[in-house]
Amino acid sequence: MFSSLSSAASSAASWAMGSSTTNPNDANTTEGGESTERVDPTKLFHEFPHPQDWHERVREVLENLKKTNTEVPSKMCPLGDVEATCRRFLVARRYNVEAAELMMRKAIEFRNSVRIGDAVGVENILKAAPRWDLLELSRKILPNTPFHCYTKQGYPVYLLRIGKGDSSLALEVSDEVHVYSTIIRGEHLMRSIIPEATENAKKLVEGKTKEEIKEDFCAVNQDTKSQMVDKQVVLLDLKDVGLSAMKCLYVFKIVNSTASHNYPELSKAIYVLNAPTAFDYLYAAVKPFLAVHTQHKVKVFSDPKLQYEALQKLLKDEDIPDFLVPSEDVVPGRHNGFTDGTVTNQMGDGYMPETVKKQNEWINAQAISTYAAATSPKAGDAKKSPFKEYSGDGGDALGGTIEKINIMNLADEQPPKE
Repeated sequence: MFSSLSSAASSAASWAMGSSTTNPNDANTTEGGESTERVDPTKLFHEFPHPQDWHERVREVLENLKKTNTEVPSKMCPLGDVEATCRRFLVARRYNVEAAELMMRKAIEFRNSVRIGDAVGVENILKAAPRWDLLELSRKILPNTPFHCYTKQGYPVYLLRIGKGDSSLALEVSDEVHVYSTIIRGEHLMRSIIPEATENAKKLVEGKTKEEIKEDFCAVNQDTKSQMVDKQVVLLDLKDVGLSAMKCLYVFKIVNSTASHNYPELSKAIYVLNAPTAFDYLYAAVKPFLAVHTQHKVKVFSDPKLQYEALQKLLKDEDIPDFLVPSEDVVPGRHNGFTDGTVTNQMGDGYMPETVKKQNEWINAQAISTYAAATSPKAGDAKKSPFKEYSGDGGDALGGTIEKINIMNLADEQPPKE
């Protein structure tokens, strides 16, 4: 029972981070597979220990791609920065040049071959009529907002409320729902949120030296030509998550098969909030298999007070929703009504916060024709949509029906009585 769940939880963690598990052949690991990196728990963020020759490794990967006339699509690179994108893939493969090159080749292949309905390739998917039916289902299963606010350091914040989702849909819809929503999320992040965050961060670095910027944990990546903000912070709220919500782990695995292969290293940190007791056990089982760099990105909180204190270091108080504040600290009207209405479907079926409406406008702008963002075909239509399960590594998405059955049985089981 727990082996299946641990595997799913591991994929969920790597999805959120866009990072890999520990590999004995990776850089900065011992022969036994243990990382030589040291985690400093006092740090707000953890920076991967880039090797001194990282510039040369980036050039080597790009030169190897050119030798086979493989061009890195500019749309695959936030702000068109090919070198920064290549370094993200290198970090995801712990600076193993051959592994990073192979990963980039498969990501390029995925962008050219992924199919949603009749549209083939990421660019054609974006230009086609928006699939509101697929997005509607995805937003019901995983209520979220693509952009909640900026951190004090300038990172954009992605907020999900797993416990508020409709887990009954998780295993009923086609995998096309999850792949399409992940593509939309990844492309919107790279083409809209990152450029806007970069412009916003310029105000944070005015008049500061490079050393001061580093000391303040400013989101600007000084190693990029464009001086961009190329990462986000993820807030994962697990309040009200029960055993039935475990079915959503299958969704995480589908999302992971798309995101970690094709949109790697776009997250700076993930805060797991209102974590139930069961999560401590699951994460303890998964943690040894995660690279130390990835472990440090994950911050798990179950105590409301400690959680609030941590969030106050990260966010302005007005950006912390009431449901993440200890009840005794909530002052009536502190947000002028800014409470549960931060993610999809939280103020009634079909509810969308302003940030999601803005994402819909962006989706419409990518399409050749203009479509009404409020128009949404019946959600049930998406269940009938034919879709070949596909992952970035060329195999089936994640074991298909067998995996669904395993997780469904697991979610339906009751914990043993003590």
